[in-house]
Amino acid sequence: MIGRLLGTLFGFMLARFAGAVVGFAIGWWFDKSLQQALRSSPNQGARQQQFLLTFFEVLGHLAKSKGRVTADDIQFASRRLDELRLDGEARQAAMAAFNRGKQADYQVQQQVQALRQGGVARRDLLNYFLGQVIVAALLDGQLEAAEYEVIRKVAAALGVSKLQLDMMLQMTQARFRFEQYQSHGGQSYHEQAQGRSARPSSAQQLADAYAVLGVERSASAAEVKRAYRKLMAKHHPDKLAAQGLPPEMRASAQQKAQQIQAAYELIKQAG
Repeated sequence: MIGRLLGTLFGFMLARFAGAVVGFAIGWWFDKSLQQALRSSPNQGARQQQFLLTFFEVLGHLAKSKGRVTADDIQFASRRLDELRLDGEARQAAMAAFNRGKQADYQVQQQVQALRQGGVARRDLLNYFLGQVIVAALLDGQLEAAEYEVIRKVAAALGVSKLQLDMMLQMTQARFRFEQYQSHGGQSYHEQAQGRSARPSSAQQLADAYAVLGVERSASAAEVKRAYRKLMAKHHPDKLAAQGLPPEMRASAQQKAQQIQAAYELIKQAG
């Protein structure tokens, strides 16, 4: 408020009414920047660290839920550390969190609730957290009952219903297939390893593009556009960063936004 008052006053002194308008606009920008700076306090850094460490705890718990932690699970966690460019003490802290999550007495629902109550309360950011857990569970191409139970507990702690969770699972599976069409000639990693060469039809690709946006094939162009804009607003990296997304996780948010964009472009081309 002080910025707008001072800006308007000095603007009026310099150039009367026109100056007051410009001064008010500059003051408004100053006030907004100040508010953002105050929000980016040390508490923000603490919340980002809590977000990361809870994520790796849940990864460890998810891996252990299948009975034993496999080499693939450890490799995935290590790859995420590399992608997030965590090294030194930060890397050690993340691996310690992964190991905590593997313990038999780890209370996943309580820990995720603590994340939510500790300041990470923005809905889009919480959905992003759940989405990343879903991605980890689906990477091997199948979802075991024990993994689903972990995801269900995480969703419940975040206030996400079973219906919403199942829809997120379907959309993530479709996004995986859609990404494979673009990056791997329509084949999953498992199909490539087994020498399969079948390529999905254009109709299958289009069906998954609709699923990525969470709309039916019968949806109108206007409905598709609304779904696309809503998803882009929810998953835009800048918006998630403003809500407290750790900077290390920005690349994965950018990738998801690109997939949403690609799915929308395919639907538009088909129309």
